[in-house]
Amino acid sequence: MLELLRYVCLLGGLQLLDKGFQFLQSKQEIEISNSFGKSIKTRALEHGFRLEPEFIKEQGFYKTISDALYDISNLVSITTNNLMILLVIIFKAIGAVVGLFILDVKLALFIITLIPIKILVNFYMKKWIEKYAYDLMNANKRYNSWFSELLNGVIDIKIWNLEKRKIKESETRIDDINTASKRLSLVNAKNSLIMNAIELGYIYIVYILGGVFICRNQLTIGTLFAFISFASYLLAPINAILDLQIVLKQIEPSAKSIKYYFHLPEENYASKVLPSKKIHTVKFEKVSLIKNNTAILKDISFEIKSGTKVAIMGNNGSGKTTLINLLLRLNKPTSGKIYFDGVDINEINIEEYRKKFSVVSQNIHLFCGSVKENILLNEDNLTLFGADVKYCVDAINNLADGFDTFVGIDGEKLSGGEKQKVALLRALNRQSEILILDEAYSNYDRESEEYFGDFLKENKQFRYYFIISHKNAMLEYADVLIYLADGEILNVKNNCGVD
Repeated sequence: MLELLRYVCLLGGLQLLDKGFQFLQSKQEIEISNSFGKSIKTRALEHGFRLEPEFIKEQGFYKTISDALYDISNLVSITTNNLMILLVIIFKAIGAVVGLFILDVKLALFIITLIPIKILVNFYMKKWIEKYAYDLMNANKRYNSWFSELLNGVIDIKIWNLEKRKIKESETRIDDINTASKRLSLVNAKNSLIMNAIELGYIYIVYILGGVFICRNQLTIGTLFAFISFASYLLAPINAILDLQIVLKQIEPSAKSIKYYFHLPEENYASKVLPSKKIHTVKFEKVSLIKNNTAILKDISFEIKSGTKVAIMGNNGSGKTTLINLLLRLNKPTSGKIYFDGVDINEINIEEYRKKFSVVSQNIHLFCGSVKENILLNEDNLTLFGADVKYCVDAINNLADGFDTFVGIDGEKLSGGEKQKVALLRALNRQSEILILDEAYSNYDRESEEYFGDFLKENKQFRYYFIISHKNAMLEYADVLIYLADGEILNVKNNCGVD
């Protein structure tokens, strides 16, 4: 009795030890999955930020990143598919094969014929699984594209009472995803059903053959049950390997998609070419831009020297903002080149290049945080703002918490004019050489406009000023006036510093 108790305790201890190993194995799998997921998602976001701006404009940043994250989630799933268990049971399978042949050679040869049959079924099912995996991926990406457009147009949806229409569109797209997901799940279930049915059929045949061998005294009942047990050790890793093949085929569309994503061209971050410490000339040489077979800019040529304030004038659609976007390298010219001191700007490291610019754009984006945080961004301290922007400082000080005022999402707690004043202070707080003002005062009241005019007249912080404006009142503050019409330079009024 004591001996029996000892064996029971030993068996219980071994089982507890096995469960403990399984727990540690699961913990390790989770850590690997989380680490891998975090690493690749961080890389995907970093790559997304570095993509060529034209691609982001075309696809939308939300769609681009959402598609990548969907693909990554599929890839990460493989790290939690019992890969470590697979390694363990493969070693068990080797011992199982040896055991099967020791127990009975004829039954062993019969059970091994199950392997090629399973492989053939697996090969057939993989084709359908890959097809439905592509369908599911494309359905998700179509939804991401639709949702990206929805986010950009939510105000217009409210204004035009399109809520019901968009909800119906959402239901249709979710149905597409659910249908593709259902097909993929069902084909996986069908694969498991067929595999289990074949395996069960083989096991029943082994029982029948075993019974015949027992009747002929060629096999004992104990040996038969031992054979069945050893057969499970053989079939488990085979099933695991075939299941892994299915998983790999299922994630193959995402693997190809994420590979394509990481091969999308980035901006020139790797360049060792740096801009001059002080830029003496900015030159456009026969610069043209064609989009969708339409010429947006045509043979733009001019040269600006340091210390010049340039006003770029023209009607809507004349190419003013496009010209500035070329200078900021948010677009690439179809032909022609732009130079800083004789160096093609596309050869300059993009990160160092953009440090040369301070920008107040027509559509101001403020980050969720305080006014001060939106002015600082990458800078350490607020600069001592001059009297020429006292009107901006006063406007902020008049807010509830001054520079500590919370601006809300995209600055929704501030008025349009207040946002533009914050943006101007942000531009001045950056120690750069080129100030770009694209309709930078469009939301100002008349008094603030006059103050802004004084700022343009008095401020000498930057070596270059590019001013886009529809208002002729600002022309008196510019040294050079460039008039655009239909993408061409119609006229240049040269007060100083331009060739």
